[in-house]
Amino acid sequence: MSRTRRSIVRVGLLCAALLAASLMGAARASIGDFDRALAGIPLSDPERILAAIEGGLEQPGFPGDGLLSLINGLASIPGSANEMEMILLLFARALENGMPIDGLLPIGFQLANALEEGLPIEGVLLEALKGIAQGSHISIIEAGISQRLTLLWSVRDLLFSRGVFRVPSGAPQTSPNAIPAVRFDELVDQIADALSDYLEGGGGPFDGQAMFVLVSDRLRRLPESVVAPEDVELVLGAIGPADLTQIALAALT
Repeated sequence: MSRTRRSIVRVGLLCAALLAASLMGAARASIGDFDRALAGIPLSDPERILAAIEGGLEQPGFPGDGLLSLINGLASIPGSANEMEMILLLFARALENGMPIDGLLPIGFQLANALEEGLPIEGVLLEALKGIAQGSHISIIEAGISQRLTLLWSVRDLLFSRGVFRVPSGAPQTSPNAIPAVRFDELVDQIADALSDYLEGGGGPFDGQAMFVLVSDRLRRLPESVVAPEDVELVLGAIGPADLTQIALAALT
């Protein structure tokens, strides 16, 4: 089974569990449970997150069990403490702004899964937090996160399928198509972000050539301190307009 398919299956099972929990009524998790779970994650501001959750627990039908499950899952992921805290701040700020988090919970599990797989999700989280600050409807924020995650996954899988690989930073580069992790992640993030801008601007998913030109221009205009020119040429030589059309269609479905 492919990594993407496994991810879909895992998210589906988590969503089913969340639905079952929501049908059983109000949350059973206590504030003490959350305090202990948050202690397993190195956070700079656990008090704010705990206070937001405590307010949520006072609401009828609050999905506390599902949120506690998400926090415990995040605590089991090695590294990436900054992104973990950003995921939790996403929920805290939603609660502080009186937003329901039932629909955000499955998205939270998707973010955790993406984090575990090493996807560069910081930009996705920053956009979502900005949406909350600007007062966007929670459904719009959820849809934006889901679309951007799909773009990241699809771009990464496309590069893998074309023989462009991600290797841990500092590891021996045994192939000219193997790019160190930090550089690879930046390329994936930039390509996905360019496609997101195109789609949010009303661009049509069938105009693959327009998307390829947009991606090419962005990558080639970035300074060498952000992306290496040899990485850019490697990637642009491995993908084409038809590939970007398929990615755009996946993001819109």
